[in-house]
Amino acid sequence: MSNKEVDQLVDPAELVEDVERVLRSTGVVAPARLGLEHRGSWLGVMPSAGQGFYAVKVVGVYPGNPGRGLPLVRGRLFLVDAETGELLLEADAEAATGWRTAAATAVALRLLGGTGGVLGVLGAGVQASYHLRLLTRLYRYEHVMVYSPTRNRAEKLAAQYGGEVAEPGRLLREADTVIAATTSREPVVLGRLLRSGAVVASVGAPRPVRELDQDTLARAQCVLVDTRKGVLSESDDVGEKLVEVVELGEALRGVKNCMPGEIRVYKSVGTAILDLAIALHLYRRLGHQDS
Repeated sequence: MSNKEVDQLVDPAELVEDVERVLRSTGVVAPARLGLEHRGSWLGVMPSAGQGFYAVKVVGVYPGNPGRGLPLVRGRLFLVDAETGELLLEADAEAATGWRTAAATAVALRLLGGTGGVLGVLGAGVQASYHLRLLTRLYRYEHVMVYSPTRNRAEKLAAQYGGEVAEPGRLLREADTVIAATTSREPVVLGRLLRSGAVVASVGAPRPVRELDQDTLARAQCVLVDTRKGVLSESDDVGEKLVEVVELGEALRGVKNCMPGEIRVYKSVGTAILDLAIALHLYRRLGHQDS
């Protein structure tokens, strides 16, 4: 399946339910990702298993590709029958990753109360685009604001959703929900500017990217994360000594609650558990209802 075919097949509301169902499950296994470097490029292999299936995502970062007119990031997602080894699904990873990351954020926002008011998005790349695409379909936001250092990209993205381009300071002060989807190495979410009760989602930003400052953590007191191990080992945004950390799955199962302070924060760096969820969603949407 191409990225375009994935986009056409996904049902946002059903995907969010599928992601939540997998996150609630205690029978899903996702070992640490394997990463390799060669000639300046990076290749990651991310396996997961559950509900009678294996999912494997193979994704690479190829710094020389933009100069060749090719994508910087390329990858494929596979779904395999765990009993027979039959390959059931193969799809481009970019769209699949965009959708599953945004769906997990939607689940977190439902728990944290970030489903209305003004939505502010920092960034105008792939993740920002998929988050706007999914969240505005599911939730009722009164207004959308977008910021990117590349203004024409911000203008184009904001226009798609009847929103406006806003400087980051204004966006942080006025937004009820803030999505940070950037590649910044300096914090873009400044806690002192956030309104009381604001909800922040920092997505897909492993080191050296840094999106949350210390004031944000201090005001949050607790951070909801996609996986504790992933966020603590791959990101510099959250330190367990600085703030309480609760996994999204733990919160959904009622094992542990994330008691917020003045603001509420969700942090994700990605997990193969979500790759299994989107692969199962696509497989089911193709007509395999028993998946």
